[in-house]
Order: sequence, then C-alpha cells, then structure tokens
Amino acid sequence: MKPLILVPFLLLSFIPLSSANDGAPFDYFMFTTIYPTAVCRADDDSVPDSCEIPTGTPLWTIHGLWPNYENGSYPQNCKGTPKHFDADMIKSIAGKMRTVWPNLFPGKSIQSFWKHEYEKHGTCAQSDELFDTELLYFTEVMKVYDSIDIATAMSSIGPSDKLITKNDVLTALTSVTGGNTFQFHCLKDKITKQFLLGDIRICLNKDLTIRSCPGPKDNVWNRVSRFERSVGNGGHQPLPSYQPCPAEFVYLPPEKSSSKSSEPKTSLFGFVWNAIKNVGR
Repeated sequence: MKPLILVPFLLLSFIPLSSANDGAPFDYFMFTTIYPTAVCRADDDSVPDSCEIPTGTPLWTIHGLWPNYENGSYPQNCKGTPKHFDADMIKSIAGKMRTVWPNLFPGKSIQSFWKHEYEKHGTCAQSDELFDTELLYFTEVMKVYDSIDIATAMSSIGPSDKLITKNDVLTALTSVTGGNTFQFHCLKDKITKQFLLGDIRICLNKDLTIRSCPGPKDNVWNRVSRFERSVGNGGHQPLPSYQPCPAEFVYLPPEKSSSKSSEPKTSLFGFVWNAIKNVGR
C-alpha cells in the first residue's frame, strides 16, 4: 500500500504553484493618476503632435499602481506569472482599460503602456494575493480608480484658466483622502511658461485603504520625474518633466476636441495636384 500513497504525493510535487515565489515584499502602494490635457500640452511643446487624447477619455486617467518601500525606493521587474505581459489574459477587461488607462502617445500600441506597467510594477505586486495574476492586477487597479474620484473632488477648483495654489488642491481632495497626505506634481508649458497640474499620487495600504504618503524628505517626490514613454518613440524624444508645483499653477481646462482626425493630412502640393487632375471632369 505504501507505493499507492507515495505516487499521488510525487505527482503533486510536480504541479507548479502559480505564484508561490512571485512578486517582491513591499510596504505600500502608490496609485498615480495623470491629467492628460496637461501631459499633451507640455509634451507637444517638446515633440509636436506626439501626444493624443483619445475620444471619450475621462478628465483623469490611470498611470499605474506601484509597490513602494517606506524609504522611498521600490522593487521593479520582479518574477511574475507570467513574467512578461500577455494581452490575451486581459481581453475581458481591455475595453474599459482603453478608456481609463489610455496610451497618450500613438507611436506605439496601447498594449505597450500596459506592458510597461505590468512588467515593471505589476509583477512585483504579485506577492500580495489580491494581485497575484496579471488579470487581477489590472482589475484591482481599475477598482481603485473607480473608488477614488479625482475629477469630482477637483471640480470645486476647476478646471479653469485661473491660478490655483497647493492649498486649493489639498482642500479639494480632503473628501477623497480623509486628510491623509498625498503628492501631486506639475508640468511646465514651454510656450506660456505656465506650470500645469499634471498628476496626483495617493498612497494605499496593502488592503487598499488610503494612508499618508511619505514626505519629500524620504526621497519619493522624484521617484518618477518624467512620464515614462514606453508608449511613445522608444524614449528617444525629450519629455516634459514632472516637478513639484510652485506657489501658483493652473488646472488647465480640457480642449473642446482632443481627438485628432484619423484622416491623413493633404499638403499644399497635394491640393494643387488634385485640382489639376480634376480639371475638365
């Protein structure tokens, strides 16, 4: 009878545990949202026509959910299941992701942005069972986005062309953060020289309850000083830099029509050539 007991045991020993050693230990999450209008205004000043806001994009969108350490450092590119992004695993939620987690840089596919966020940050989050698969990571991040309504909270101070202060932002988001400290950064419009509110970062415990973020003394203000263009031109073009906001800045009004036409532009030569071809027709 002994072999009958050992055989099932041996068989079980070869069954892989999907995420037994996946991810990395970490202390808290940083949930980052971006303001696409400001990103495209600042980016197009650096690289004209490089940034596009898809039709139907909400005022604030997801940048990512990042595992962090209390000292300001963070794990990245961890062992995950899968280790590399697999678009097939998130087909069931890709429709919503295209809306709330869009790629603003059309030089590459939207999946390239998701790939970057999953492989750099999502793989590390898999040490938490709530995020232990690729599908769970993206699903839970969108749940966080739905529960933290930045746009509604910020409606008390804009968007508009008027100048606002840091205290205005802190007060507006009290209803969301419950008084916990958070971070926000600005982008500089190189044409108008205005500073534009560009992102808001809220810190979460592992159970996704809101907590205070470590302060600038812990070196987390500069964690992502640039919007990582894994989704644009391969990082070869200069990007607008996120930086601490000055005393006054602008929560920029969105453009009336932010989606660019899919029709190819016709040059002046093209118009003349078309006119010649149509003569007598």
